[in-house]
Amino acid sequence: MKRNWYAAAILLLLILALFGCNDYVRHTAQSMREDVQLAYSYAQQSDFAASREAYEKAADNAKIRCRRLEILIRRSLLDKVNETMAVLSSYAQPDNLSDLAVETARVNALIDQMENSFVGCF
Repeated sequence: MKRNWYAAAILLLLILALFGCNDYVRHTAQSMREDVQLAYSYAQQSDFAASREAYEKAADNAKIRCRRLEILIRRSLLDKVNETMAVLSSYAQPDNLSDLAVETARVNALIDQMENSFVGCF
């Protein structure tokens, strides 16, 4: 009978850990989206220097966050997010605003895909 209680306790701990990972992935994805949206809003206001700086900061933050997510999410998907985030700052120029909008939408879609790859079962 005691073994059943131990098994139930371990199962409960695993379920709690899974929900904790779920919250972490959601929070991380939301933080990444906010960083990208902030940088894009600077570009929409024609502050391209601040936009480039914000995109570079978002890319650096994404690298750090993706290192922590490697255990939970496919590495190929994390690499796509990092690659796309790395080139966004080069699009932050007055003549590339439409390209910047497309690439920003692309990275947001990748972040959504990243989040759904873990959170989709919840």
